[in-house]
Amino acid sequence: MVWEAWVWVAFNAVAFWVVAFLFWLPLRHKQGTKRKATACCILGIALQIGMGGLLYAIPYTQWVMYLLYFALGLLAFGLCTDVSLSAVFYCTIWTIIVYRIGFQIAGLLYIAVKAKEVPGMGMFFAVVMAVLLFYLTIGVTLARWMPENGKYEIGPRQMAAALISFAVFQVLAWVWETTWQTDGFSSMWKSALLMEIYCATLLYLQHEMFKKSALRRELDILNRMQVQQREQYALAKENIALINRKCHDLKHQVKAMRVLFEDEKREAYLKELEQAVGIYEAIAKTGNEVLDTVLTEKSLYCEANSIKAHCVADGRLLDFMDPVDLYTIFGNALDNAIDSVKKIEQTEKRIIDVLVYQKNQFLVIQIINPLEGKLAFDEEGLPLTTKANNGYHGFGLKSIRHTVHRYNGFLTVTIENGCFCLRILLPLQQKNET
Repeated sequence: MVWEAWVWVAFNAVAFWVVAFLFWLPLRHKQGTKRKATACCILGIALQIGMGGLLYAIPYTQWVMYLLYFALGLLAFGLCTDVSLSAVFYCTIWTIIVYRIGFQIAGLLYIAVKAKEVPGMGMFFAVVMAVLLFYLTIGVTLARWMPENGKYEIGPRQMAAALISFAVFQVLAWVWETTWQTDGFSSMWKSALLMEIYCATLLYLQHEMFKKSALRRELDILNRMQVQQREQYALAKENIALINRKCHDLKHQVKAMRVLFEDEKREAYLKELEQAVGIYEAIAKTGNEVLDTVLTEKSLYCEANSIKAHCVADGRLLDFMDPVDLYTIFGNALDNAIDSVKKIEQTEKRIIDVLVYQKNQFLVIQIINPLEGKLAFDEEGLPLTTKANNGYHGFGLKSIRHTVHRYNGFLTVTIENGCFCLRILLPLQQKNET
């Protein structure tokens, strides 16, 4: 084999790993991934050059090389990325598709440059630069746009489309090699390139369609949750108002009974009844009706489950917010805190602190509770739900974040000194704008 052929084989081996790196870069990586990636790359290039040199002399074996590339891609993505098995297959197929299109473009450029009788190294340099430019363009666009937060959510239909595309590319590789072996670079080869670009475009459009569909479903869930929270807030407000009236009436009735009766047993009974009615005195009064409703509703549940809820809040700072938005933020946040502290066996550690105050030009909302055990976070910085998946679990914090973003605010979740801390910052200047 002449040296040009060996250079061509080496160039294609390196080009494949350049494309693999571009698709690998935006994904979530495993520990020690740099060493694994380097080892896969070196081993893969050596194997590809060796196999390429061997197969170059054997007619109609181009498809064998792509099967080898497919196996090497699966190995590299499987070892070096923290994604699902379906995502490993999907990324490998996309790597081969993009590499293959670049290979075809390189062939076309080779023909065009050779026709102008450009010297050997100059021709090779021109082809390399053009193909690398194509790969880098894919790397900063397609390879970055396709994953969602460092991962792929690949369903059966997407996987089927990807495998069909890979099979089509295998057939086109065989067509290309057959055409090249018999008639040189004919119009059939150009048609194969157009079909490859067409397949890749359809596969990308399908991927974007599924991504938008998933986003639409998530927004639908958040909207349904908001409607439910609006109804729940109205019901809670009505219930709390009823409790207030009844407790107020009972308090005065107890006073009247104490005046009318002097029996010691009756006095003991009245004291017990008065203590039970004492919840009226504990109803939150923060200066904001919505926050009072939420805190009172949750405090009743906390009382029944031996949970102490402490609140230091200037509710007047929250007046600029929509009542349902307030109920969404505090309702979901307190529900999460209650679910967490309920798991703590020592009842004295079941404490929830709610703080609402102003710092500079920001409204600060903090909800803090003790945390036992470890908590895993997703790529967006939100804790992963530990509840069984029933369609809504895991959306509480997403609903809070969605609401906070509507007010140009920020939400952070941290673990500090063994406590779970939910912190929200909202700019206060919008108070005057709304």
